[in-house]
Amino acid sequence: MPEMMLGNGIRYTEIHDPKFRSCLLNILFYVHRSQQTAPIHALLPDLLTASSAAFPSSASMTLALESLYAAEFCGKLSLCGDDAALDLTASWLNDDLALGGESVTDAMLSLVTGALLHPNAENGAFCDPEFRIAKQNLLDDIDCACNDKRIYTLRRAAALAYADEPAAIPPTGLRRDAENAAPEEAFRLWQEILRTSQIEIVCVLPQPKPQIAEKLRECFSAVPRTPETFCFHVPSPKKQRCAYQEELLPVGQTKLAVTYKYDSIPREVLLMLCGILGWNSDALLFTELREKYGLCYYCCLECSSGKQAITIDTGTNAANIGALRIGIDTQIEAIRNGRFSEKMMQKAILRYACRAAAASDSPYDLAAEEINRLQHEDPRSADELTAAMQAVTPAQIADAAKQLRLDSVFVLRAEREEAAFDAE
Repeated sequence: MPEMMLGNGIRYTEIHDPKFRSCLLNILFYVHRSQQTAPIHALLPDLLTASSAAFPSSASMTLALESLYAAEFCGKLSLCGDDAALDLTASWLNDDLALGGESVTDAMLSLVTGALLHPNAENGAFCDPEFRIAKQNLLDDIDCACNDKRIYTLRRAAALAYADEPAAIPPTGLRRDAENAAPEEAFRLWQEILRTSQIEIVCVLPQPKPQIAEKLRECFSAVPRTPETFCFHVPSPKKQRCAYQEELLPVGQTKLAVTYKYDSIPREVLLMLCGILGWNSDALLFTELREKYGLCYYCCLECSSGKQAITIDTGTNAANIGALRIGIDTQIEAIRNGRFSEKMMQKAILRYACRAAAASDSPYDLAAEEINRLQHEDPRSADELTAAMQAVTPAQIADAAKQLRLDSVFVLRAEREEAAFDAE
């Protein structure tokens, strides 16, 4: 797995697997989050991959990709604790399968680097209609996230748990800020990102292709870079008292999200704890709260290791909120007291091992697994981490559970359920 620096703050990792018939290039530009820049960060991946100076419309960009054996070039915004990443991915057919013997790799490298260094912009501003379309897509995404009440609940819970921290900012920013996004400001910010971001590049290939690293080195050498410092592990301070917030909306189902914070838990122990508590179908939260007592319709657990926080979100009804909160605390207390089986531990190990093994079946998943490892600054391979999980003892898991401290509770109450509950 060759790894090298292509420039100041530009790390390149190449993964080879001969079973693949396509190539994948994943480029991440890490950025610091703020309320003002969040909407532009969110629309830039869509904007940069839709057109460029060479292909100044989405139609011409699509035709160019189709001519390269239906190659793909897409982007999204990924969150990394307090920071975010403009996550751009290109995928194309390996050269030895091209009918005319042409180099699809060289053509894709030219297309991608052209989109990065020479975007569809004039006079210091991104061009319409592509900017207008990307902005409207962003506004639609914000509205959809608001209408999806589980996403809405999780974002409100994050705002409560991480108050006054960048992690509290919604991934897409606020609608009022998105409405004010201007093409001039977006272009200025993109030029700043090229200069100041840490750039992570992961390439998954059937066999080595030295021209990729050289082309990228040449591309970024044209940019005077002074990269900023990024840290993906910024623990969220624990509150002195549990924060509690409720909202009443005309929705059909009440939502509950509780966040616990901890001091420091080794990665392998944290994976075991989360697997036993809520990541598996026979985990305690699912089997006890949903299956045994019927307190919720669903129960999910998310872990933000960079913020040292665990969030549990559920869909329930108004009458069960109190019992559900007690039930969650009861399951955590059970782990603290060692009341979990060897079978649960093995299921947690098997879950991670299966997911890690499945990642090797896809270039996309293989790149994502490598990026996740780099962000955790964990040099261990998936097999080594699985072995570390197998060495975790019940006492270590119990001690980790003892660190969990209730930090915040957010409740989205359904008006119709409240009315029915009050009528009783």
